[in-house]
Amino acid sequence: MKNITKLLMAFLCLGVLFTACNKDNIDYDALNRQQIEAARKEKARRDSLLRIQAPLLEQYAKTKWKENARFSDSTGIWYKVELATDNSTPYSYTGSIGYYGPQANAWSATLNFKGELMDGTVFDKNTDGVPKVYDDIRVAIKTYGQAWVQAFIPTIINIQGQDVRFEGLLQKGLQKGDKISFIAPSYYSFDQVEYTTGSEKVTVPKNTPVIYTIDLKAVGAVK
Repeated sequence: MKNITKLLMAFLCLGVLFTACNKDNIDYDALNRQQIEAARKEKARRDSLLRIQAPLLEQYAKTKWKENARFSDSTGIWYKVELATDNSTPYSYTGSIGYYGPQANAWSATLNFKGELMDGTVFDKNTDGVPKVYDDIRVAIKTYGQAWVQAFIPTIINIQGQDVRFEGLLQKGLQKGDKISFIAPSYYSFDQVEYTTGSEKVTVPKNTPVIYTIDLKAVGAVK
């Protein structure tokens, strides 16, 4: 995966730094070595999972979505998208410069969604006829994983006059009226955590790829 070590370092640094901040004497060289080693081990773990899961994801996508299956080489995500017929005034996703560099800003979303296992078993969905409202999409991302970020955000976001590549699946990002289904390597969803709190009372084992379908009814700034 492109830039995966850089991304992993950013996440791992947060935990290590927050722990170390309360210490008077910090060995920054040792801290840096720990972060590099942690990122190396995490990348090896993900690479191992991807080798096992990539053929399964491809088979699922090509069997289920046939000629409509699309693939993101930079993320390993397979997806099918139905774009709205009129997006003349699309929502503009934004970004900012954070402590570890460029980052996408949060957004709000109203949507219908469904989460499925590869055998078609539904494990989570919104109440029929009642779209789910996220005033801050980070609530959904915390539950369902990084794959939701890639499904929503544009491929590129302009930040302070510079085009920053975020590897979102769609050029303009997910827009009102768009519908997308996607399957990602398990570390982009529940990863090493067993998910048991879905609406359908179905357990999702850890390290299990899942399929999400999002039918976006509205998108905008964080409320």
